[in-house]
Order: sequence, then structure tokens, then C-alpha cells
Amino acid sequence: MSVKGKTEPGRGVTFVFDRMMHYHIPTTRAIESRLAQRGVALTVLSALDAEGAVGRVATRELVVARHHHFRLSERRVGGFQLRYQHGVHAHLRAIRPAVIITTCHSGTLSEWSILRWARRHGIRRVAWQCGYEYNPGIVKRIALARFVPQFDFHLCYHSNARAYALQHGAREEQTFVMHNTIDETRVVPIDREAARALLVQRHPELRDRNIVLYVGAVLEEKRLELVFEALAGLGRKDTVFVLVGSGPHLNTLKARYASRNDWLSTGAVVEGVGMYFDAADVLVLPGTGGLAINEAMAHRLPVVSGYADGSADDLVRDGVTGYRLRAGSASELADRLGRLLNDPEAARRLGRQGEALVRGELSFSRFVDGVVGVLAHQHELALQHS
Repeated sequence: MSVKGKTEPGRGVTFVFDRMMHYHIPTTRAIESRLAQRGVALTVLSALDAEGAVGRVATRELVVARHHHFRLSERRVGGFQLRYQHGVHAHLRAIRPAVIITTCHSGTLSEWSILRWARRHGIRRVAWQCGYEYNPGIVKRIALARFVPQFDFHLCYHSNARAYALQHGAREEQTFVMHNTIDETRVVPIDREAARALLVQRHPELRDRNIVLYVGAVLEEKRLELVFEALAGLGRKDTVFVLVGSGPHLNTLKARYASRNDWLSTGAVVEGVGMYFDAADVLVLPGTGGLAINEAMAHRLPVVSGYADGSADDLVRDGVTGYRLRAGSASELADRLGRLLNDPEAARRLGRQGEALVRGELSFSRFVDGVVGVLAHQHELALQHS
């Protein structure tokens, strides 16, 4: 167990995350700061991954003033991923928050007992609702019909997450679409040609080639094979797939496509990743994912995306900010990539329109304002009924 800060808040708000990722840090700190302005303390509980883990790995940083780590057990049972958060109950009993926010994973066994405990003690229960279902089926529907209604409120990543919550028993008035995003004010795009020059210094093989970019964890569910198939269908020798990221599926891709010279794997890049976005022609996200779309748009980059985590339906607007893959086939992806690569001016227009969307209607400031407004109201309700 680790903790930053000497005292614990009474009757504040507590986030319980399985993993605090590096991209969660600005969001969590902004929420902490704005809640503090309202006199509400925030505590974070999150797990650590084993040393040397790859792929989707939690930050080991203590992110807010009151941050505890716990041990997370995970086990695959059939098609389901089951989890247990060791020590979370002890933390919560010591903190006694007014509001608990969890990630609403019905496969996290400890979350069921946390919700029951919170209800008995008059603690408001808020879901940080992604709304993406990895294991649909009758067993999951039965579980979710019992699980989702245990929450008092759902902070929904996007419109599809709201639909998911409603489908499994939430009421309309218990939902708010927050449009989860990155802090776009931290993204300062540079001129494309300048970014290209910098990138070619690092990767000379990219000179004079169109760049189809992917940024994120390299996992099987990302469906990156689809990009290789699409590029083979396009047959353009002037185009290269740049894969920025690491993960357990990377070695599989390297073995499968070792003979191809139309792709480049950079490994994981966090600091300096903006250069890749600024130099690219298009971002692709054929499988699961999410926030890479927001980051690409903040860099004025058009996006071709599948369902992702559900957020693509709000962000990737056909012919406006990019193209949504509906069939999810290699031929469809090849067609959308061809449209953008064949008309660079149209691609740049889509990129500018995407930037306007994430810096305006779906900005980080609006996102945080909405989240803090909901949490402050839930906190007030909890205190009124304590």
C-alpha cells in the first residue's frame, strides 16, 4: 500500500480505478482541483501492474494528494475476465466517502460487494460508464440487469454508453453524457512539413511516403491485421503503416508480416508522440480504443475508425471529421484510406474540422465541468441524507 498525503478526507469523493493510465492523469488532477474549489476532497484508489508488464500498464505515479494503491487479481474464466481488488474494502471503511465512483465492471467481483456496502451506509454510487461490452450474451445480460441498477448515477463516456446503461436498467435521469476526452490545451500542433522533417531524422525510411498511423496498446482486439490487409488491397508503394505502441500482440504482428516493407513499429512512445500525429496523413483505429481519436483530432488529423469504445459515433462523423467503418472489412478500410490519400486537401479539411470539434463542443473544459457538476450534486445529496 502506498499513499501520498498525510490525512484522509471525511465524506468526500473516492474514485476506484482498476488501472490509472498515464492519459487519466490530467483528467483526475483537474477533477481533484475543481472539486477542492467546492470544498470536496477527492481520493483515488488504483492498482499497480507487475514490474516489466507490457501493453496496457498502469502508471506507478501517485497522481493526487490522496492516492492509495491496491493489489489486483485477474483470471480468465471461459470468455470472461474476472477481477478482485484486494484491500479496497479496508481503504473505503477508513475513508468513509460520501460518494464512490467505480468503473462499472460486472466482472470485478469486489465491485459487487463495494456497491452493497455503500448502499447500506448511505454512500452514493456513481458509475464511470464506458459502456463497451467485451463478452455479450445471455449470462452477461442477466448479470448486468442486476448490476447496473445498483448505481445511483452514470457518468457516460459517450452516447453509446448512455444507451448501454439504459438498456441494462438505468433511468434516463440517472445518466449524463460527459464525452470523455483528453486535455486538448496541452496539444500544440506543429507544421506538418516541420513534423515530417523531424520524423524522417528519426526514421529515414519514411521520407516521401504517406503515413497511416496507429497509436496505442498492441492487443489482439485492436484488429491491426485489418490495416495490413487494407494496405495490401490498396497496393500503394508510397504509403506506410506506422505502428506506435507496444503490447503482447506485437510479436505476433512482427512474425506474421516480417517480409513486408510497408510498415514500421516504433515501440511505445509517450513523450514526443505528438510529432507522429502531426506528420501523419490519417489515424486508423479498426478495433477497440478511444482517446487516440481525440488526440488525433487535436493534432488536426482525420480519423478512420471502427466502433472503438463507442465514442467514435460521437467523434468520427462521415465526411466531416473522418470516416466510420460500418462493415469493419479490409475492403471498406482500404476505400476510406484511398479517399483521404487521393485528396490531401479534403483530408486536411476533415482534420481541421475534427480539431474544431474537440477544442469546442467536446472540449476538455466542458467535460470536466460536467463531471464535477454531477459529483458535487451527488455529494450534496449524500450529505443531505446522512
